Amino acid sequence: MNQQIKKLKIGVYSPYLHIFGGGERYLLSIAESLSQYHEVFLFSDQEIADGAKSIFDISLSNVHFLSDTFLTKNALEKYILLKKFDAFFYMTDGSVFFPGSKKNYLLIQSPIHIPRFTYMNRIKLINWKILCYSKFMQKIIESRLHKNASILSPCVDIEKFKSNFTNKKNIILSVGRFFRYPHHKKHDLLIEIFKKNYQKYFKDWKLIIAGGLTEKEGNNVISNLKQQTVGFPVKVVVNPTFTDLIRLYKMAKLYWHAAGFGDDIQAYPEKTEHFGITTLEAMAAGAVPLVFAAGGQKDIIEEGKCGYLWENEKEFLAKNQQLINNEKLLEKLSSGALSRVDNFSCIRFYEKINRIITA
Repeated sequence: MNQQIKKLKIGVYSPYLHIFGGGERYLLSIAESLSQYHEVFLFSDQEIADGAKSIFDISLSNVHFLSDTFLTKNALEKYILLKKFDAFFYMTDGSVFFPGSKKNYLLIQSPIHIPRFTYMNRIKLINWKILCYSKFMQKIIESRLHKNASILSPCVDIEKFKSNFTNKKNIILSVGRFFRYPHHKKHDLLIEIFKKNYQKYFKDWKLIIAGGLTEKEGNNVISNLKQQTVGFPVKVVVNPTFTDLIRLYKMAKLYWHAAGFGDDIQAYPEKTEHFGITTLEAMAAGAVPLVFAAGGQKDIIEEGKCGYLWENEKEFLAKNQQLINNEKLLEKLSSGALSRVDNFSCIRFYEKINRIITA
């Protein structure tokens, strides 16, 4: 990166940082990348740094921490506070306010977080530039807010996931938080498909479901999933560390994802995947993805080159069978996945985020 870049004072805030989901990883990646060249202030308790490191392997050592009571301030207090910053990144919970910094970026991670298109919000949005994950989100945002949205797709630190295909095992992996709303990961559906077709398609294979438990309702989800696994080679891994998760990715040959399947995603687009960071992680480790054909996943998968999209159970099983019965095809798509994920490297992410703030 150009050493002559002007050092900026940048603020970063999300009301959801304690959840440690994909959106939080995305925002913390922005903070980490910008802190390499700029002065970054995260409105959060410093304990967030420990979780960022253990769960995402994101270092916030160069980031400064400020009071996390940001949203409790009134409109004038927020405006005056933000006047001190050259740029400000806000991952909205659906609310929006008058921004005071020189450049302001509103990050919208899902359809349910899009601010209502009221007269007052339209005025507030004038000085915000909108960022989102994917073409899927871009289209929805622009149709609802009648305002341009730029795509800044999440990244993967490819070097951390590199693996040798010959060391992989007959493991199918699915990764996602254990919760039901707004976009249920359909882990239960994947387990049932695996069990129902175990003798015919998946004999000698193992299914691993891994994810974070961040909300109380997730305890019931996990309990039900574990009951489903009895008598079959299915394992549920709760709150794996980043190191543990990488180990699973490196062992897996196939990666499954079903968010949005069986839902009315036209009426409720939030039920599908808004991007698919875990899909990228799996691909970076050479696992071949088979993901439900909706949402942001379609931004990632090039059909038949780096993985497969599917729309129904019959198609899903047929594509699994092709890969399971053809090791050469499996290895070819694994190589394609590694090539494709290079488009989402952290180096490219850093370059794009810097272009955004210096434009």
